Amino acid sequence: MTDGRMKSRTIGARFAPLLSYMQRHQLIEWEQISEEEVGIAQLHRFDVVLFNKHVSNMSLKIMRMANELGLHTIYDLDDWLLDLPSWSVLEMNEDVLYNVLAMIRESSSATASNQLLQERMRKVRRSDVLIIPNGFDHQAFDLSPELWTEKQPPKIIFSNLDGVKLVNFRKDFFATLRNFLTKNESVSIDFWGDPFPELNSIPKVTHRGSRGNLEYKQAIRDEGYLFAIVPLGAEEDPDTLFFNSCKSPIKYADYGSLGIPSIYSDCPTYRGNVTHRLTGYIASNSATSWEKALDDMLHDSGLRQTIRVNAYADVIDRFSVRRISSMFLKALPDPTSSCS
Repeated sequence: MTDGRMKSRTIGARFAPLLSYMQRHQLIEWEQISEEEVGIAQLHRFDVVLFNKHVSNMSLKIMRMANELGLHTIYDLDDWLLDLPSWSVLEMNEDVLYNVLAMIRESSSATASNQLLQERMRKVRRSDVLIIPNGFDHQAFDLSPELWTEKQPPKIIFSNLDGVKLVNFRKDFFATLRNFLTKNESVSIDFWGDPFPELNSIPKVTHRGSRGNLEYKQAIRDEGYLFAIVPLGAEEDPDTLFFNSCKSPIKYADYGSLGIPSIYSDCPTYRGNVTHRLTGYIASNSATSWEKALDDMLHDSGLRQTIRVNAYADVIDRFSVRRISSMFLKALPDPTSSCS
């Protein structure tokens, strides 16, 4: 079920690949429904209601209704909504705070995308919270390494939703990017996602807009990108460090599965999942470090190929929904325990 205030994008990226894979393998049947369309009659069609990052009064009402009807409810978080940074698109108020806490406590089961979120949710829920990592559907379309290309002139991919998650390094990051593009006249950037204030100040950038999760991945697979850039605030932003640390390494899973070598900020999310110069390039959030990272990735084709091969093997092993589906089954009710 989707929450209109969250623009229905998170469930598309986080759960649509997993649930679609599980449906193809006859493990579940699922539907994505906007909360505005849910009533008792609709709830009777289902056994389980999954809420991903829901915050509205209507969400809580639906959860309580589903619980009273004897349905199994799951509340999932892949962001810590109780500690939102200044650039967040969601405005926190007392109603939102109450709703999130109540849904964590009152759901039949709770899930989180990583251990940090799991620990925070346990403090509220005082019972187990399952970790369900973000992943990708390795069977949704062709991910063969034979399709990897580097087209000319060289292009870099930069994708981002809901604001660029940098504070203290933000100005220097964009200055470094502008200098790099000015110095390397043949290189350009494709930006996918929500526009941000500095977008028009970056030379040779094309805003490609936003697409659905699967359509986006199919599109970028065939663009022949040289590499990707993935900035994210780290210890230089203490006020947003915990929130950023709760982020999932979904861009690593996506880019790794598509054979796109990437530069990642040296932050908890990526330093815990990416091995420097083996499965990705880790750059400290400083102008000097990012300048070196951009130059190294542009000029070292061997480095790019090493990262492609190793990242692909790693994410197929750790982040494909084949593996994650068995974890998600544990959040569902035991079908043998139901009675008619």
